[in-house]
Amino acid sequence: MKIKDMEIFLDLLNTQSPTNTANNFSITQPNVSIIIKNLEQDLGGALFERLGKKLLPTPKALYLGKIWLKLVQDYYKSLEELNDENTLLGEIKIAATQSIAEHFLAPILFDFKSKFSNVKIHFQTQNSKECLNLLKNGDIEFAIVEAELNPTLIDHEGLKMEFWQKDELVVASSNKNLSQKEFYIDELLKQKWILRETGSGLRDKFLNEIGDVSKKLKFFLELDRMSAIKELVIQKKCYFYFF
Repeated sequence: MKIKDMEIFLDLLNTQSPTNTANNFSITQPNVSIIIKNLEQDLGGALFERLGKKLLPTPKALYLGKIWLKLVQDYYKSLEELNDENTLLGEIKIAATQSIAEHFLAPILFDFKSKFSNVKIHFQTQNSKECLNLLKNGDIEFAIVEAELNPTLIDHEGLKMEFWQKDELVVASSNKNLSQKEFYIDELLKQKWILRETGSGLRDKFLNEIGDVSKKLKFFLELDRMSAIKELVIQKKCYFYFF
């Protein structure tokens, strides 16, 4: 069935006159009659009843008109969107680490969705290792991680890497005595340290930065949730690193 046939049917619902509808579409009245007759055969019932010079729509025609009107409107709307160079369509799959997801990404995703409402965003939070695995396997289009990546390995996997932001590592504790002066990291080795789980880019970055000192660090507990770690740091005077 053609969109134009639907439009002729919808116009006839409005004019109730084959002659007027034929004039509106620059076709002959017999053409209008043939189109309506074919529709009635396809649908298995009358769509109009003649009353003098008018064609009165049947209940079936009125019901069909509501459905087809939306179809035709959606059809032309989709053409406009496809022809608009500024319109983005489809979906995008993103994964990010917890730190980035909690502190940076939400406003960015909100602004993007507000600007490109026709794009559906699929977002998930994973550690750096899992984000990269998802990207390598083609399950996502973007992975946003806080980790140092090997450019050679990235090229080998056929991926593209772009630097986003530079930040700093900060050790956090609720022990107020530590705020009285500066400490070297090796002065805190005997304290209770909470680390992110293996595979976390934040964990890897921290351990790489402190070098050989990491071998002496006391791993008291490993957790995969930032919110849980922050609560323990506040309540139990443990140590954790943030960026």
